[in-house]
Amino acid sequence: MHVATVGTTPLRRAPVPGGPTAEVLIAPGISDQVAVIHMEIPAGGRLPEHAHGASQVVLIPLSGSVDLHHGDDQHTLLLGSAAHLDTGERIGLANRGPVPASLMVVVSPPDFAAHLAAWPAL
Repeated sequence: MHVATVGTTPLRRAPVPGGPTAEVLIAPGISDQVAVIHMEIPAGGRLPEHAHGASQVVLIPLSGSVDLHHGDDQHTLLLGSAAHLDTGERIGLANRGPVPASLMVVVSPPDFAAHLAAWPAL
């Protein structure tokens, strides 16, 4: 068993203006099946369009709201919703709200979480 708490593992920031912070709670070395990431997007922040390699992704909002862009589609994710992204799907995220948006991000296989190690540490 592995238990992790937000605020107790290294925090990294996406290398883009207004980029989110990410904290890997369940890392690829802990599980070969799944990784869990806590992500916070500041008010007015965003993460440009990107893919997740071989990983499928589930986005679960914890607070605030996040606009999910997928091609010409846009969906607003709020507490109580979830989004599943299949392998190869490209998305962008934006927080147009007045407060930070917090998400749990589940990736499987956990490969994508390893890419976050390249983000600058805070």
